[in-house]
Amino acid sequence: MRAVVYLVIISILIFSFVSVSKASDIDSLIRLLVKKGIITEEEAGQLKEEISKEKEEAKAEEKSEYDTNKGIFQVSGALHGEFRWQKHGDIIESDPDSTSDLYLRRIEIAVEATLTDWARASAVFTSEWIGDEVNQSDEKIEVDEAVLTLNKEGFPLYLIIGKRTQPFGVFENPLITDPMTQDAYETKAVGLTVGYKGPVGLDLSLTVYKDEAQINHLFESGLFEEALQRVATDVSDDIDSFILSGSISPLKDRFTFSVSYISEPGWSRRNETVSIGLNSEALILDRFRLYAEYMKALHREKYATVDEEYKEGVISLAASYGMSESLDVALRYEHFDDDSISERLGIWTVRDRYSVGTKYNLYRNDTVGLEVFIAGEYRRTEFRAHGEIPDSNDEIYIRLGADF
Repeated sequence: MRAVVYLVIISILIFSFVSVSKASDIDSLIRLLVKKGIITEEEAGQLKEEISKEKEEAKAEEKSEYDTNKGIFQVSGALHGEFRWQKHGDIIESDPDSTSDLYLRRIEIAVEATLTDWARASAVFTSEWIGDEVNQSDEKIEVDEAVLTLNKEGFPLYLIIGKRTQPFGVFENPLITDPMTQDAYETKAVGLTVGYKGPVGLDLSLTVYKDEAQINHLFESGLFEEALQRVATDVSDDIDSFILSGSISPLKDRFTFSVSYISEPGWSRRNETVSIGLNSEALILDRFRLYAEYMKALHREKYATVDEEYKEGVISLAASYGMSESLDVALRYEHFDDDSISERLGIWTVRDRYSVGTKYNLYRNDTVGLEVFIAGEYRRTEFRAHGEIPDSNDEIYIRLGADF
């Protein structure tokens, strides 16, 4: 009979603790039960433990319900300050002087919301090149990315809609400056992606979007003289640009091979480009990574004042090594194949680029996702020169930044 009474009391107390706001009220009630001889001191201790356990389980259940129904919000960001020195500030001058700049390379805030177990929304807001006269930032905050992703774990198909860097190329980068492949071929636009994920990291996708984002980006890359121009015409008002992309990651994600194809409308014919890339991690040494990417134009529209196609290409090879938990070193070699544009048209183009750099973590906390670092890079660019422009340029970059 005593055991039945004890269980009834425990049940009443466990139920009532939800409505009792103060722990001292529960303690007073337990002490009263001990004083009246209804329960012993040992049973009182067990009762407190049981109530505490039930309370923690209730909190966990409440959090789980919140996570499922209300969503989980995560906020991250970055602030990077940068110094740049260039041996030749403007290579088209007959005797270009050296220049130096101090500016904010990037301010970034990213917000991600897990809406359900199959829907995720994210947005990235950035302002770049603040105080840099070369890139002439207007210091406005822009929507760099805004996407909605529909993908349930264990289900192979996924859907992504929104503005982002579309899946043409990988652009892995262990240094401060962007790789030449990204300078030439990054495709940022509003698009719709339908994809499939399979075994060994298989990822296949089709992306559609409007406009000529990739070919326009090529002409803004700074890899050739501005004298080369596209024919000014509105070539399309329809969603007729597309990307086919695929990647596979065997060896437990320590090796990834990717390939992609992009096709956009052009003035005289479609502009088509292919990308092949790979990166490996710790296959040779611990904390050693190798990156390689090759992009080549398959077909090109005829440019202004030119009655033939020029099928340019870029190769980028890079390696990085972690000397310690805090110190990384990296180097990169890149080559721009201009398909004889420079020789035939008498303009300058970039030929080769060499970069070496290092990064040191001043503070790092993986638990909260905080990193404060300083990084440096030396970069040398060699040109196919015509006229009086220099045949090379040297640059130094130093970045102090925080990612959080």
